Amino acid sequence: MPSELDLAVDRAADVPLGAQLAARIRAAVSDRELRPGDRLPSVRELAAAAGVNVNTARALYARLESEGLVRSEQGRGTFVAGSAGDEAATRRELRRQIAQLEAALGRLPPPPSLAGPPRASGERPAPSLLSTDDLGAVRDGLLERLRELEAERAAVVQRLEGLGIDESAVAETSSRRATPSLAGARIRWVGA
Repeated sequence: MPSELDLAVDRAADVPLGAQLAARIRAAVSDRELRPGDRLPSVRELAAAAGVNVNTARALYARLESEGLVRSEQGRGTFVAGSAGDEAATRRELRRQIAQLEAALGRLPPPPSLAGPPRASGERPAPSLLSTDDLGAVRDGLLERLRELEAERAAVVQRLEGLGIDESAVAETSSRRATPSLAGARIRWVGA
């Protein structure tokens, strides 16, 4: 962050300290003192330089990130974003694409290789915020998985055709079996 950037706050003013800092950073970006890609100080560095609480600095960066003015990258820091509208629009579009791909994959039965090791009961993956690059990578991974599944489907259809089996007949019987039912099930009582 440029050393000439003034982070002083007026404690006697009626404007909250975080709002004062946000206005200073917005002004520095609009005046081109800060340019896209410039690294901002860490939360602790900002708090020390401005003489504010760490939580105030953290909330400031969260507010500026929600506005699309800055972007945080896990383990790297906080940076001035490109144009605010471009970054936010890109993230929205990536999330929309990911939702569509996940919906398409959700309609397909999972292959046995994706089952993975069973998780302990109640164990869930830790939540995390993804950067724009991470969202792009998730989208690209989902697209690749859909391509793989389509290639597998095409290979199965080709084998069925080679065996003289109509694909629509297989689809009809597999759709009937897709929903669990007890119809035709035999229940055997095993005494204790």
